[in-house]
Amino acid sequence: MFDINNFDDPEVWDTICDGDTKGVFQLESNLGRHWAKETQPRSIKDLAALVSLIRPGTLLAKDASGKSMTQVYADRKANKADSPVEYLHESLEPILKETYGVLVYQEQSMMIAQSLAGFDLKEADALRKAIGKKKADLMEKVKKAFLEGAQEQGVVSNEIAEEIFGWIEKSNRYAFNKSHAVSYAINAYWSAYCKTHRRKTFYEKYLNRAEKKPKPDIEKKQLIMDAKRAGIEVLPPRLQHLYNDFHRHSEKSEIVYGLRHVKHVGKESEKIVEYISNTDVSGYTWMDCLIHLVAGLRLNKRATIALISVGAFNGKNNRESRQKMLYEFDSWKQLSAREQQGIIDNYKSEDPSVYSASLAEAIENMFKTVKINSRRKPTVDDIKDSLENPFYDVEDKAGIIAIDEEKYMSCSLTCNKVDGLDLNMVTNVCQDVVNKVITKKANLAVEIERIKVIKTKKGDEMAFLTVEDGSGSLEDVTVFPEQYGSHKDLLLENNTVLLMGEIDKKRGSFIVNKVSQI
Repeated sequence: MFDINNFDDPEVWDTICDGDTKGVFQLESNLGRHWAKETQPRSIKDLAALVSLIRPGTLLAKDASGKSMTQVYADRKANKADSPVEYLHESLEPILKETYGVLVYQEQSMMIAQSLAGFDLKEADALRKAIGKKKADLMEKVKKAFLEGAQEQGVVSNEIAEEIFGWIEKSNRYAFNKSHAVSYAINAYWSAYCKTHRRKTFYEKYLNRAEKKPKPDIEKKQLIMDAKRAGIEVLPPRLQHLYNDFHRHSEKSEIVYGLRHVKHVGKESEKIVEYISNTDVSGYTWMDCLIHLVAGLRLNKRATIALISVGAFNGKNNRESRQKMLYEFDSWKQLSAREQQGIIDNYKSEDPSVYSASLAEAIENMFKTVKINSRRKPTVDDIKDSLENPFYDVEDKAGIIAIDEEKYMSCSLTCNKVDGLDLNMVTNVCQDVVNKVITKKANLAVEIERIKVIKTKKGDEMAFLTVEDGSGSLEDVTVFPEQYGSHKDLLLENNTVLLMGEIDKKRGSFIVNKVSQI
């Protein structure tokens, strides 16, 4: 039963605790995924605290030992021996118990002021506002009222009251509003519930709204790679399945890439979708596509090049290479409007069983019905000859396909840059690491998607990589200082390399021992 308001679903909490939170409200960043795994929330109360603790202020605020308040919370929640739950005073325990002694919410400051200083709600809210505004004169008045109230209540000594006020003043520079945190947590749970129990629909919907994100290309790629890790393929557009948006064309099917989301296509996709609503194009040849879709629908040049480059015109009867179709389309654009129309008229009047198999053949047939100007004839002859003897190799290569698909769809769906290379030393793929198939050493041929270089406490540089291959992406790759120093010249974004390393048994990350250029 699909019950989005069942907040005790263990599968949903497993999704969150595993850091499987791409697309989950408030938790989809690398930061959210990391701290979801660190804090292991199993309730809305835990989730509200997590949402509050990954805000910049909490991450920057440090305790006496130099730990961020986020890390203090995580360590205390995990019952780590070196992080016992402590309170400035025992009277604070009822207020801070749910957050393990860490002041997380603004409401907690207000409750402390009510409990220790006898503030009413209005005065407590004035305390919150005064701290937030950071006005010295106003703060002095609130502090005076707090200390006088604490003395009257007699719960804590003047010395402890001073310490508590200073703590509240410091903490409220990052503390979050609890009512907001709970509402955010509920929305986060709802999105995690949908991802857990309706994964394909979840990815379909989120991919269609990716264009509303600040960086749509990155968002689409991350969602597609996340879907691949979950065993869900996103298929490139093909003649047998052309849709305007990302779409599941049957209950058991994978998700098909939407035409309008292909770069430079946009509203041109509407012409195609309207056309195929009345025509079965699944069996079209390349010439059918050129005559009926490209010329017939008057698709613009940039849209046509993009559609060819992602394989949208390929199907059961069109197995031409993309490079050959691009070459022929360029030749088509060199023909005059009169010559193009002659080819179209001939093609449409031909017996389907003897349709021109290629543009070169179509030009030859056009000569029979269209009178070509004597000055124009040599040019058209040259076009026909170049089609029969191309100036360059028009066979598809995995690397070129990957680059083109990355360019027009934000992500390569057909293959990867490393596919098709002779890699005798490769032992595994990224998905093997993700699925924990590997337990010891492995060699991975990958493209480096992102690299983050940091400095250790000793001042040495090390790196964390996100890499990918045809099986998907791997986000947890660690290069320690010695290895980074030896191979930093190869560790560049978009470079294809062979990573030789092993699995960290404790964290499950891939530790790089050696890097070779592919």
